[in-house]
Amino acid sequence: MKIVVFGSGALGSLMIHFLCKAGNDVTVVARSTADELRRNGLVVRHYLQQKTTIDHPTILENAPTDEHFDIAFSVMQGQQQKELLETFKKLNTNILVLVGNNLEAEFCQNSILENRPNLHLLFGFQNSAGHREGAKAIAARLPVTKLFVGGLHNAASEIDITTIQKAFNSKDVKITPIENMYAYYLYHVAEVMPYGYMCYKVNGNLKKLKRRDIKTIMLATKECFAYLKSTGICAMPKGEEKFYNGGIKTYAMFLLYRIVSKTILGQLMVADHCKNGIKEMIYIHHKFEEWRHQHNSIPMPTWDKISQYMPEDDNISY
Repeated sequence: MKIVVFGSGALGSLMIHFLCKAGNDVTVVARSTADELRRNGLVVRHYLQQKTTIDHPTILENAPTDEHFDIAFSVMQGQQQKELLETFKKLNTNILVLVGNNLEAEFCQNSILENRPNLHLLFGFQNSAGHREGAKAIAARLPVTKLFVGGLHNAASEIDITTIQKAFNSKDVKITPIENMYAYYLYHVAEVMPYGYMCYKVNGNLKKLKRRDIKTIMLATKECFAYLKSTGICAMPKGEEKFYNGGIKTYAMFLLYRIVSKTILGQLMVADHCKNGIKEMIYIHHKFEEWRHQHNSIPMPTWDKISQYMPEDDNISY
C-alpha cells in the first residue's frame, strides 16, 4: 500500500517502523527532522525489546498533493493536529486517521469534512510511549502495540478496519475497533491525567509515590468516570469502569499502578511523557477543564485537589 505519515516523534516513528516492516510504500512528512531522517534513516530504539531498527521511508518536508495514498496517518499531539487541517483538506487519500489525544477532535472533523465530505475520516490512539534523543526515537512498547481506531461518534466500517489491518500485517500490532472515539478520548483523559498530576507532585520521581498516592490516583479516575457517565458519555472501551469500582479487577489495577511507579515502566510510560510532552499535558488539562465548564455536573473533589499540581507553563526541569 501507499501510505503517508505525518509526525516522526516517538509514537509516529514506531508506527512508521511497523508500516515499513509490513512492506508498504511509506512517505513521511517531517518538517523539523527531515534532514536527519534522510541522513540517518528512521532510527527507533525499542527500549524494552533491547533492539534498534533503522528504516528508510521517503522523507518530505511538505505533503504532496499530486500523489494518491491509500491511507494517511497523522500521529501528533492534540494541539498540533489543528495546524495541519488545511493540508488534510487537500490530501489525496481514501482514509485519514488522526492519531493521538485530541480534545478538539469535533472541530477537526467538522473543518475537514466541510471540504471533504466523502473522506473516510477516523480517529485513533496508539498505546505506546517514548521520546526523541537527537536523531533516535526511544520507543516504550509492550510486545503487542494496540492501535485503537474508530469514527468520532460511530464505529469505522469493516472495510476501513480491514484496510488498516492489512497495512500493518504484523503480529506486533493489533488494530482494536472502537465505536466512539469521542468517548474514548474523554475516558483516556480520566485515566491518564491523575497519574500525570501526581507525577508533577513528585517532580517525576514516581518511586516516591506511596500506596495512598496510588489510591488517590484511582479515586480521581473513578470520580471522573462517574462524572462522564452523568453527562451521558458511556465508558469506552466498554467495561473500563470495572477496574475502578472495587473487587478483584480494581485490586489488579492497583497492583499494576504500583508496579509501574516502582519500575522503569513508570519512567518510560509516564514520567518521560510528563516531561517531554508537557505542552500536550497542559493542553489536555485546560481543554478538559473547558469541557467540564460546558458540561457542568457532579463534583470531582479529589480530581480538583490533585490537578493543582499541574505546572502553569512548560518550564520543568526534573
